[in-house]
Amino acid sequence: MAVTITSNLTQLDSCDSNTGWNAGDTYSGFHREGTACLGDQISTSVTYFTKTITSTDLSNKIIYVWMKMANPESLANGGYRFALGDGTNSRGYYIGGYDTEVFSRQGWFRFLIDTGNPPSNYDQRSGSSAPNFSAITEIGVGGIQQTKAVGNSPNFFWDSIDYVANNSYALLIGGGTSSNPGTFEEIVTEDVSTSNGWGIVRKIQPGVYGIQGAIRFGDGGTSDSYFEDKDAVVIFENPAVSISSSYYVLDLIGNSTGTNSFILGSKVGSGDSATGSNGCTVQSSGPNVKIDFSASNFDTVKIYGSKLYKVKTGVTLASNTSHEFIGNTVDQCAQVVANTTIIRGCTFSGYTSDTDGALLWNSSIDIKNCVFQANTDATNDPHAIEHPAAATVTYDNLTFSGNDYDINFTASSGDLTINATNGSNPSTYEKSGTGSVTINNAVVLKVTVKDSNDDPISTVQTAIYKVSDDTELMNKDTDVNGVASTTYNYTSDTDVYIRVRKSSTGTTRYRSTSATGTITTAGLNVVIRMEQDSIVSS
Repeated sequence: MAVTITSNLTQLDSCDSNTGWNAGDTYSGFHREGTACLGDQISTSVTYFTKTITSTDLSNKIIYVWMKMANPESLANGGYRFALGDGTNSRGYYIGGYDTEVFSRQGWFRFLIDTGNPPSNYDQRSGSSAPNFSAITEIGVGGIQQTKAVGNSPNFFWDSIDYVANNSYALLIGGGTSSNPGTFEEIVTEDVSTSNGWGIVRKIQPGVYGIQGAIRFGDGGTSDSYFEDKDAVVIFENPAVSISSSYYVLDLIGNSTGTNSFILGSKVGSGDSATGSNGCTVQSSGPNVKIDFSASNFDTVKIYGSKLYKVKTGVTLASNTSHEFIGNTVDQCAQVVANTTIIRGCTFSGYTSDTDGALLWNSSIDIKNCVFQANTDATNDPHAIEHPAAATVTYDNLTFSGNDYDINFTASSGDLTINATNGSNPSTYEKSGTGSVTINNAVVLKVTVKDSNDDPISTVQTAIYKVSDDTELMNKDTDVNGVASTTYNYTSDTDVYIRVRKSSTGTTRYRSTSATGTITTAGLNVVIRMEQDSIVSS
């Protein structure tokens, strides 16, 4: 086993013994954690099993509990419940049912409750208010069956009750070596063992993993850590009951002594043309998720050919010029803070907020060969790139299509000048300050005039006009190579028409002619052939 995992969960009760519980017996052999679990019989009326504990601050905490039941009621009917009390006020919160059991192993389910956002459905067991979560003295579980219990056999079981601070990581993933790095499959293997029984990471099917907690990679002490995976799908699962915003986090922690490495996918090619393959998908099935790769002292972060999907609380890359984010898709996520990570061959799409942009620009950004598309919304006016400061910047093969706006200039003053190169095609922008936005996207408009023998014709008067309003874009004679050209500031594809004529004396004269074309990100390059006039006057 390459990985070493440190749990950040604090155990309220192992449920290995019934000491202190008002009811329930111990059972082993099918427990989820430790050496035993607790169990008893319940029926079609709700039954609670509680334990008095030393006053504990459980405010803004995520509490996890293992439970299993033969025939539970639905969540709406409180099939599974968790009790919290402060000595005066006690409530039994509805946290699951037969319609929410998604975290299965031998019938066990790891349910959770967020005291920062407690469920709105509950039993008021005592008192008249919510318990004081900062001074909890009673914990417990409860449930209700769909059908009446028969006989005296236990049909309701519970095991290890744990908690972690809201927005704090539940598991720290370390270990591994450069030749034998850790994988998501190894995390699952460690999680499901009864010696751990954390219930944070599960295997949905081969290569697909469900997570219901914050996880951190690296080593915050002095040791090395290596993690690398390919072709995995990682889903931050939607729990049965709501949790506070920004709870699910995937982040990194490094140290200045050891070597820490985190790699997803494989790099294909090199330099600016590199792309990625066999990457991983990291997505949310509903809850807010944050991904933060910006940890200092983290030696290697390489994300290749991967997809980040619905990461709604933000994606932060590192201020590290050796880290790479190549060949990835960022879809329907919150803003990507690029910092100085190398970004190549990525697609940014589906951004919907209208206050900033899918990508946050900075003065040291290193981005080329990327696509910004379909950042659009029926209500808002999202943008592809936010520029928070006045500057003159260069876009290097950054292409835009289907965005409500390509650029959002949010500085209160000063001017933004964008020099678009290598096929970059920004055209639309919004600004919130007093400054101006100038897009310099020079493309070449070139017309070559030849005769029927394919020889160039010089001194041909050549003009280009916009189809939309007849604006003249060029009017000049061809040179000795039969070429007339000019530069044009591209903003969008533009249909044009071209007229050529040559007045000359002597025996060789040409008929005037015309042609059409479209100015694109590549400019315009048209060849026109002129025919000799058969009627010649001396």
